[in-house]
Amino acid sequence: MDLSIEELKRMQSMHIMELKREELANAEDIVIDTKKCVESRIKSFMEQTGNPFAQNVGEYILQIGFMEGTEDLIDDRMILLTKRKTQIMV
Repeated sequence: MDLSIEELKRMQSMHIMELKREELANAEDIVIDTKKCVESRIKSFMEQTGNPFAQNVGEYILQIGFMEGTEDLIDDRMILLTKRKTQIMV
């Protein structure tokens, strides 16, 4: 899935009330092969989610943001997201 910068910015700036649950991926259905390179993992995530900034998590919509200028790696953020997902589902 090749999204333009403009489309990504539009998705990122959407208000949560504008999101349609039926158009969002379910977080538990997203599978990332950690043996692949970072670029392949990002591409897989984008293809599976459609909107990388929002997902269905149980009965909630989770809106995700990314910080610019951070030294965190995407792996660090995915681990954090997984931990949060686990806490929400408990």
